[in-house]
Amino acid sequence: MKYVLDEMFAFRFYEKKDGPFVSLRQFNYDEVTEIGKKAGICNIHDIYKNRVMIEDLLMRLFKRKGGISDLPYPYYATVFDELPSNNQLHVRFNEPQCLKIPMKEFPKDKVSFTYGQSPRALTRKDNHPTRRKVLLWDEAEWVINQFPYIYDEGTWLEMQIWEDNTLKKFYQNSENITDFVVEERLSEQERVDLIRKYSEEFRSLTSDLFFSPNSVHGLSHARRVLVLSDIIADYCGRVEKDRKVLKCAAAFHDIGRMNHKEDENHGVESYKKMEERNVIPSDIEAEDRKLLQYIVEEHPRDFEKAKKRLNELNIHDKQRAADLLSILKDADTLDRCRFGNVDILYLINPESKKLVNLGYQLLTIYPEILN
Repeated sequence: MKYVLDEMFAFRFYEKKDGPFVSLRQFNYDEVTEIGKKAGICNIHDIYKNRVMIEDLLMRLFKRKGGISDLPYPYYATVFDELPSNNQLHVRFNEPQCLKIPMKEFPKDKVSFTYGQSPRALTRKDNHPTRRKVLLWDEAEWVINQFPYIYDEGTWLEMQIWEDNTLKKFYQNSENITDFVVEERLSEQERVDLIRKYSEEFRSLTSDLFFSPNSVHGLSHARRVLVLSDIIADYCGRVEKDRKVLKCAAAFHDIGRMNHKEDENHGVESYKKMEERNVIPSDIEAEDRKLLQYIVEEHPRDFEKAKKRLNELNIHDKQRAADLLSILKDADTLDRCRFGNVDILYLINPESKKLVNLGYQLLTIYPEILN
């Protein structure tokens, strides 16, 4: 199948009450702070600064190629021939709507593209030929025919729209607008039950265990990763014995951190601290204790390399160890929604890809404690 952009559609998702003409860039410092609190997203100002940096770079690259911008920053849409059945673009909104516009309606000199979300496309350091590039119309059409959409990985063509007349024209007609329902939205009773269910595990999670308990790797993050680990384990059919190890690992996986940088060794430091502080339940058997050590120590590291390391360890059931490590890593990745985005390319288990929406909801159940 050959993709032709003129025969495809742009899909712009947004909060129903706000409409499609809202951008984080339009708000002042206090307003951005309030947005972060309501969404449960910590480091909202870091997100804002990163947005400014990315959008300024997008504009420079776009204009360098001859593009024309009527706006100081773009609106965003994703491009498909039809919206994928596994669409996750709506899950961060309370009442999501989508504006669908035929691509042929856009002025070609006032739109640009990246293969995948622009922050990822412009900053990833791998050798994919679309990295660190802004694409014009013909280039984008070539790219999606060379590297078509992969349904299981969620790679799509992002469009940056540098004018608003086309959006305004189609927003006036309700036939172009679709309401979405976020599947598996938790009821108020389900939220209460969720809090009660894990209250016992949370008692051992105290602020003094963390170098910065109110930070992005602090107490709230640990709680959410514990809950997500247990739910993924349930979805994967793991027995209670496995879930006990996972919950312990998730609770304390970051207590060895002394910074917020990429640090492959903080898992090792976390397990040392778990032993020093005597937080490992006494009824975890010796074999499971070795497994616990493995998944805590390896959770910050590359999954394939971590699996190879199993050959060096005296762990009886190596497949079980790899499976539990994959669940902890997925739970940690799902809680990246606290930064405003989850890249499902990094999720290992198919079951985890169904829980992006839950990750966003947990932000409001166990919110960041912002100073």
